[in-house]
Amino acid sequence: MKKVLFFFMAALALTVVACNPEKKGGSDINWEQVTVDGFYVAGPATGSDEIRPECVMAAGFNEVDKAVREGMYEKYIVLDADKDFYLLYNDGGNKTKYGATLEEFVTPLEENYNDNPEKVLKGKMIEGESAPAMKVAKTGLYHIVLDINKAGDLKEPQILLLDASDFGVRGGMNGWGFTSSDPKVTEFTNDGITFTFKDQELAKNGEFKFATGNYWKVTLDDAGKVKAEVSLAENMTLNGANIKVEKGGLYDITLTFKLAQGSFDKSFSYTAVCTKESTAPENMYMIGAQWGNWSWDDEGVAELVPVWGAPGYFWITRYFQAGGEFKFCAVKAWNGDFGDNGNNIKIDDAGFYTILVNGNDNTFEIKPAEVYGIGDAVFAGGWDFDKAVKFQEEGEKLVITTTGAGELRLASKVVPSAAIEGVTTPNGWIDWWKTEFIFFDGKIAYRGAGGDQERVQVEAGQKITIDFNAGTVELGGGFEPKIAIDGDFADWAEIASATEGNHTIKVTSDEKFVYLYSHRDATRLSEVWGGAGYVYIGIDGDNNMETGVELWGNGLYEFVGVFYPYAAENTFKAKPGDACMPDTYTLANAACAGVADADHAEFELSIPRADLPTIPATEITVYSWGNKGLSKASIKVTL
Repeated sequence: MKKVLFFFMAALALTVVACNPEKKGGSDINWEQVTVDGFYVAGPATGSDEIRPECVMAAGFNEVDKAVREGMYEKYIVLDADKDFYLLYNDGGNKTKYGATLEEFVTPLEENYNDNPEKVLKGKMIEGESAPAMKVAKTGLYHIVLDINKAGDLKEPQILLLDASDFGVRGGMNGWGFTSSDPKVTEFTNDGITFTFKDQELAKNGEFKFATGNYWKVTLDDAGKVKAEVSLAENMTLNGANIKVEKGGLYDITLTFKLAQGSFDKSFSYTAVCTKESTAPENMYMIGAQWGNWSWDDEGVAELVPVWGAPGYFWITRYFQAGGEFKFCAVKAWNGDFGDNGNNIKIDDAGFYTILVNGNDNTFEIKPAEVYGIGDAVFAGGWDFDKAVKFQEEGEKLVITTTGAGELRLASKVVPSAAIEGVTTPNGWIDWWKTEFIFFDGKIAYRGAGGDQERVQVEAGQKITIDFNAGTVELGGGFEPKIAIDGDFADWAEIASATEGNHTIKVTSDEKFVYLYSHRDATRLSEVWGGAGYVYIGIDGDNNMETGVELWGNGLYEFVGVFYPYAAENTFKAKPGDACMPDTYTLANAACAGVADADHAEFELSIPRADLPTIPATEITVYSWGNKGLSKASIKVTL
């Protein structure tokens, strides 16, 4: 499992000091000890003055293309504080010394650095007798990543050091968050370190990885061509499957490091021992007049879906008839069934409901169903339930229409009355991907407690109709929008523009969407107000600036909304702001994409007509402006 989000750690207390000029040469290196081909990490900081084969770096694995990269090398090694280390390269007897002047590198808020640690050490590799030695300020386990640019696609050879002293686990035990070793490791030696994780709860077939800090990768170059993985998977590899346990229960897990020659699995090993097997039920069923007509042999009995990462918890979304009665049971039999204080459960009013069952204590909660389309590409509502687009009722079915093309993700919103540790978010609901589903060949496929599902690709304008009771999905025909919201502005070339000051806008429409193009020169909006640069769009539907609604003192319009296309926490595929007037309309289904750099900011967006006030079939005026010096441009169009 991998989720697209930013994670940050506290700053690494690292410094680098060049060694005394008299020691930069090769006189202190015993080249006779350099026998194995490859890069060595050598010097007193490694715990020995000898140059040892176990200090040879492993072949580097580039996370960008999921393959070993020629000229890239990696090594986990303990380095002692305030002692010299350097790199030695042996290529068939040709031996070269390397060093670098390392500096603390603060990770920029850019797409190429997504999911990176907040700070690392980086430097330009220097080759030859004058190459400076390096030092670290804190003794610890370090992940060294090196690329000597054999492919010739980097600006220069580079080296990176990441403090890996806080190794942890992430997976089913913490919702793919991060749990540090307990107790914390305080003594570091290449002769052996053990990280310990006690009482980690995993479901049957639960999965996890070992990770360096609460992030997923580390980027070597600004272009994002070389990235190293920072988690260890099955068989202690960088690119393997997640580690899986067979039984559900509490586990004592250890990760052991001992410096060794070769790939990472030679230096790392682990154990996962089940200390208390789970008594949580593995299945849950619903039976009743509407669900199998009270017969366990009937195929109409409904099976609930496991909540990812929460042993014993299950959920279900269905359309319930008024007055129908039902009960739950962990087996398809009258053996341990439960309901409302021993009685059948009854829902008075017909409608869609989502039920959360805790099979650990045979309790349940029933709430009106909320089902959402998730993700910017298809629904433009973000990746959380605050901004996601909600399915609407259509009889005994739920419907939604895609606003863009891309990867489909769907989820029921489940909100327990009390938080479930490691499962619910600070907002109170269960993370969307823990109650996710999709469909194949017209049939609903629930993720349950499993890994990422295969993806369904959809086009813009496709109507999705879900029948939860039948377990089926209908996907309507696609719609070819006039403008593709993809950050490629070629389809705007023939559309008329208006320019005022430093701001150019274009506006057009088709039968389903209204589109806006905005271009400004000079300072990028992401540098305004801590990264929260915003852009207004106002529609003067009656060409009368004396009528309409007002938002923040910017004039009267029949519709006005605010977009945040350069929010600092996002790469450029912006999430619309919540501000919209009149408040009976929404920006939740708008799509936005573009580019922003030091010279200009340029984006395009689409708003579904269904989310806008009625627009007359005559020429009207559309305005666009923004904060901190963005000129107010206007254009007359017929939409």
